[in-house]
Amino acid sequence: MIVLLIGNRPQVALRKATARLLFQGGKIEGQDVPFRVVSDAVMSLAADFDPAGRDQWMELVEQVLRGAPFDKKLVGTTYDDIRIQPLYTGDDHPGDSSLPGAAPFTRGSRVAGGAWQVRQAHSRATGNRAVLDDLRGGADAIELHIDGETSLEELEELLDGVPATVPIMLAPGSEAAIWHLVDLWDSRGVARDKALGGFGMDPRDPAVAEAVANTLSRNYRNVLVAAVNGARLADQGATEAQELAGSLADGVAYLRACEQAGLDLAPAADRLEFRYAAGVDQFLTMAKLRAARRLWARVTEACGIEPAAQRQHAVTAEAMMTRRDPWVNMIRTTVACFAAAAGGADAITVSPYDSAIGVPDPLGLRIARNTQLLLREESHLYQVIDPSGGSYYIESLTDALTTAAWGLFQELESGASLSESIDAAHEARSRDVATRRLPLTGVSEFPDLDEPAVDRPPVAPDSRVRRLAEPFEVLRDAAEASPSLLTAFLASLGTITVHTARTAFSANLLAAGGIGAVGGDGYDTPSEAASAWKASGTPIAVVCSSDQMYEEHAAAAVSALREAGCGYVLLAGRPDDRWGADGYIYMGCDALAALCAIHERLGL
Repeated sequence: MIVLLIGNRPQVALRKATARLLFQGGKIEGQDVPFRVVSDAVMSLAADFDPAGRDQWMELVEQVLRGAPFDKKLVGTTYDDIRIQPLYTGDDHPGDSSLPGAAPFTRGSRVAGGAWQVRQAHSRATGNRAVLDDLRGGADAIELHIDGETSLEELEELLDGVPATVPIMLAPGSEAAIWHLVDLWDSRGVARDKALGGFGMDPRDPAVAEAVANTLSRNYRNVLVAAVNGARLADQGATEAQELAGSLADGVAYLRACEQAGLDLAPAADRLEFRYAAGVDQFLTMAKLRAARRLWARVTEACGIEPAAQRQHAVTAEAMMTRRDPWVNMIRTTVACFAAAAGGADAITVSPYDSAIGVPDPLGLRIARNTQLLLREESHLYQVIDPSGGSYYIESLTDALTTAAWGLFQELESGASLSESIDAAHEARSRDVATRRLPLTGVSEFPDLDEPAVDRPPVAPDSRVRRLAEPFEVLRDAAEASPSLLTAFLASLGTITVHTARTAFSANLLAAGGIGAVGGDGYDTPSEAASAWKASGTPIAVVCSSDQMYEEHAAAAVSALREAGCGYVLLAGRPDDRWGADGYIYMGCDALAALCAIHERLGL
């Protein structure tokens, strides 16, 4: 017996409609399920509490803020200038959009309870054994990253033993690779109406319409022809709205090409897949996927097509992956995978934790695969229809992204370009990484200088991917290539309770540049600190203590260190000319610039 608690407030119609979607005719997936609806007119959980409004909440918030500005302390902003409030209510989302749990927020297969496709990425470098291991381990489809130089024999070897029932997706699909895949199906006796996969053609390719026509005429009913790659924009630094607008423009270009070729747009649209990046901001990722479906539904409706569902393939963002402390990538990809599934993706590809280093090893591939299987088969995430639907926050964020992306799309239709705005967005995000406002665990925050090395066969780096961690990783590489261990002396003044906050902060920041820290024991006088520095043999000193201690001893400590022979003295605190230091490190400073200055001073 399933009991539904239905409210008698304005949301009651929404809840009853959702109930009808879930329990059509008292059935779930064709099975009879007894259920009854209980109204909160009978059982009200908040009956003994007076209703509270936003004004009352604001009064309490202002008491806690004690005069601090609300917008500065509690309101965030995305890179699309969308304001993120600390509280969302029904007033923030009037509910005039489509019903959660229905199109365009979910595809038909997901509404019916179908699971998303676990799609694993492979290349000639990973090899046939890795492909078969993934399929035996639970993967549903294989995405091949091969170029036009791959011969038919090499493709046959890579896919040897792969059942004909496994979808083979090409990403991206060169003309040679496409014909090799078709020849492979023919040589294996795969009926055209049974062939599963995708050619991965660029929708802007002039030949795409002809390929669609050939696919339709040859009755490849289960083969996708083109793939709009919005993820490539995200990995170049695009914001969520820019990624949506760019992908929408590519999708419209595809439809125009098919229309000019005289093709029926409904079946042509059904041969198109959209690829989006899933990042560590789970709410933005969920809202982006939901907004993408709404935007595409608007386009297809304008084209006179019965509101067509958008086929979505979510991939964990390459830009967020790190070479340093790569095990943290498992956390990043898990969050991204969850967000993609909750956002309604039809297929998901999770990058192995070591993919930024080189060719993934069996452990990396297995963890990537099992991340999806755990969320799908053990957490049963796919059994929830539109899990983020109805959330005032995500619904509002979906609305805001839809509006922002549609405006950018209209600009693109008028001849504008995204390249400069994507560069600007990347620079803004890079500034936040440099100042650690956008922290990268294991790289810019909490780096481990003693982490074991992870070696993988190298692969040619994709110049189109701008990994956020790369500037810090370059410094780490330079430090490790130095003939001697790089260290800095922490000239901490006072007791541990006085200096420990800035001592720990300084050691953490230095490690992000591959520089170890020594000292930090706490010294009673500047002369003691200077003597300890001289005994350490390090080229750099960082004065660490409290503001009160600085008033009494900062200038003297800097002077004593210089007199002892230290050629580069930093101070952990806000810049102040009274102290005379060569540089200052503090919360919110440009940590990357400070570390680059240290490297330059050391001749690296």
